[in-house]
Amino acid sequence: MQSSRWNSVVGPAITLAIMSAIWFVDTHVVRVPNPGAISFLAVAIAAYIGGIVSGVISAAISVAFTAMIFSLPGAPFHYAPDNLARLVVVAVCTPLLAVMMGLLKQREQRALARERVLTGELVPLRAALDQSEVSVVLLDCETRAQFMNYAFRQLLQLPDELVAKKPPFIALLYWTRDQKRFAIPDDQINAYISERMALVRRGDEKPIDIRFIDGTVLRFRCKVLADGGRMITYGNVSDLVHSAEEYAELATVDGLTGIHNRRHFMTRLDDEWTRFQRYARPLSLLMIDVDAFKAINDQHGHAAGDQVLVYVARACGAHKRGPDVVARIGGEEFAVLLPETALKEAQVVAERLRMLVAERPVRCGDDKVAVTVSIGVATSTAGMADPTDLMKRADAALYAAKRGGRNMVSVADTKAHGTAPASAA
Repeated sequence: MQSSRWNSVVGPAITLAIMSAIWFVDTHVVRVPNPGAISFLAVAIAAYIGGIVSGVISAAISVAFTAMIFSLPGAPFHYAPDNLARLVVVAVCTPLLAVMMGLLKQREQRALARERVLTGELVPLRAALDQSEVSVVLLDCETRAQFMNYAFRQLLQLPDELVAKKPPFIALLYWTRDQKRFAIPDDQINAYISERMALVRRGDEKPIDIRFIDGTVLRFRCKVLADGGRMITYGNVSDLVHSAEEYAELATVDGLTGIHNRRHFMTRLDDEWTRFQRYARPLSLLMIDVDAFKAINDQHGHAAGDQVLVYVARACGAHKRGPDVVARIGGEEFAVLLPETALKEAQVVAERLRMLVAERPVRCGDDKVAVTVSIGVATSTAGMADPTDLMKRADAALYAAKRGGRNMVSVADTKAHGTAPASAA
């Protein structure tokens, strides 16, 4: 408060000193050709230092001295026409200049006050963000990084010199690419970066999970700020995502054998059936049943029966191709779905599987248990109404193999509902 009062006095004092010096020089030394310009400068300085009141007082001092200086010699306050015009200009313009400079001073003071308040708020805020486990980066309206908290800098392993440059966000993405951090193929990484930048520019707030090569999963979020900037956050959701994936896998996997369960098999069968109907691509199915499984349980115990089921499951998956689906769909019943496979090729696969299972017994403790399977083979045809028809056809072929003596492959007739045994041990 005392500083403000002092500034309001300093301005008029400076003006008084300047105008007194002009008057003295003009009266006793040499004629000052245009003291008005100097008076404007004095008033501007006074208003800037002390504000509007100081400026107006300085303007009054300036006008009074100018009136004295512009007077005719020996005739105070009488003026030649040119000097009268100059005096009028000084009398009108100096108060306006004082008000204008005073207003600018007030605006500057308010801006500085706001900046001090913001700085006072930002210091603890930045300190708090640096303690956060969530990675945060604040971007301006041109997507340049204005602030990166400690977690974000550690996440990307950013050097201090790069952080100090406040780089564009895309430069940070390229830095991560060059460090080989993204779990994305090299031929897709540039398109991935372009897509991320497009999301940031349009302010898409939909969360996206990003996978790093070390297995870390980060949930990316973009929030549009009032000034047109963006707040980008990366939360570590690795545990949540991995748990969800594990639960999803458990929901589709048979607990005993480790292959897919009936639920997953039926979903994949529906998908492949839709593809068959749309593109008329071949689709075949093997239905497999362990021969005399009840007798194995009765003679050797349920633990031995479990071992037999695991053995058959492994045999079913031994020659599995990428799109094939191997599943346990019942107690001792298995299925193998063969996309892009015609009936003859499926028959070859079935025969290979039958021989693989039968070629060696399963050791269960001190016992060796001989294991064989019966297999029914069917392929999709235009006359089938839905995928259950394909399963019924393969199932009928399976029971034909059972009736034919077991340890056989039976192929469903594509022209009729009958089946024909294809092979036997």
